[in-house]
Amino acid sequence: MSQQRKNAKLDVPEIWTRSCSGRVCSYAKMQMRNFKKGARLGAMSVSTDYKYDIFFSYKRHGLTKEWTRNFQGQLEFWLGQESEREIKTFVDIDTIEIGDRWPTKLQEGIRLSRCLVCVWSPMYFQSSWCVSEWQSFRARERVANIGSHGLIAPIKFHDGEYFPAEAQEVQSLDVRPFASTLPAFWNSPRSLELEDQVKLLAKSIARMLQRVPPFRQNWPIVERAGQAAATIPLGRL
Repeated sequence: MSQQRKNAKLDVPEIWTRSCSGRVCSYAKMQMRNFKKGARLGAMSVSTDYKYDIFFSYKRHGLTKEWTRNFQGQLEFWLGQESEREIKTFVDIDTIEIGDRWPTKLQEGIRLSRCLVCVWSPMYFQSSWCVSEWQSFRARERVANIGSHGLIAPIKFHDGEYFPAEAQEVQSLDVRPFASTLPAFWNSPRSLELEDQVKLLAKSIARMLQRVPPFRQNWPIVERAGQAAATIPLGRL
């Protein structure tokens, strides 16, 4: 799309698009950036209801991408069967986590989602983005006077020993026996056992969705740093 068409779509004032000695001047660039940012924020602020049923929170890794995608797809399907309607899930597959800057689209996805499904592992809690997603829903529960993890469905993918104390006290679906990095897992009998667990999880989330509080535009967004990686002491040689 040409720059002229982009500007026309956002209705950018013409004076900001004119050139200064053959180039757009710095002031005009700044004004244009501010205008476009304001237009995007304005578009986000008009929501009056939830857009997604689930915010799917997980720590991405190349070796577990297929496992995560299949698990999320099965859950969405069986939850649809329980709810007798199409389920909409916010799942981010494109954004690469660099540093601690939390993308606006993830914050907006949280605000517009009814509940959180999170795939817990030690790497999950080392991620500032993942921890922020989890804690944002914990803050929502407190605001709405809902008990701990009344809007959150945790999945224990690996370990648990190095989870934060708050997470260790929470009941979660334990899929550690089914965790795999091999695509062949999904053609094995073990995958059928996992699907039975997914069906039970779908029933639980369907009940959770019935207790979701009415939408608020100002649901809290909480930014938290991930915890440091655990160190394993090495024995002396």
